[in-house]
Amino acid sequence: MDVAQALTNLLSKEASGSTLSLPGPSTLTHEYLLELIASVTYHPISKAPVLPKPIALALAKASQAVWWPTVCPDEVERRYIDDSEVTGDWDAVDIVPDEIEKYAIKYLRRFRSAYVS
Repeated sequence: MDVAQALTNLLSKEASGSTLSLPGPSTLTHEYLLELIASVTYHPISKAPVLPKPIALALAKASQAVWWPTVCPDEVERRYIDDSEVTGDWDAVDIVPDEIEKYAIKYLRRFRSAYVS
């Protein structure tokens, strides 16, 4: 929601030609986000093993030969990027970012089973 509002605010401003960094207000780990999704959707976290990056990249490249959607090598590369220390440019777009927990139920509710109220 915050990034969409930032884009809307940028439409009314003169183009600066620079890239904006819009991180969240707090640092979240991949594991925390998985637990958040599991708690909202009532689906258990996957038991798939975590592979070292070179093995994951090799499997992702090999899986590109099949026609159905799989993990692409770019996704593997991005999973290993550590951008937790990036400063935000929220002041440039006049936005104060919100925490993800505030909106999680709104977007994840549709992934719940019909048996869960």
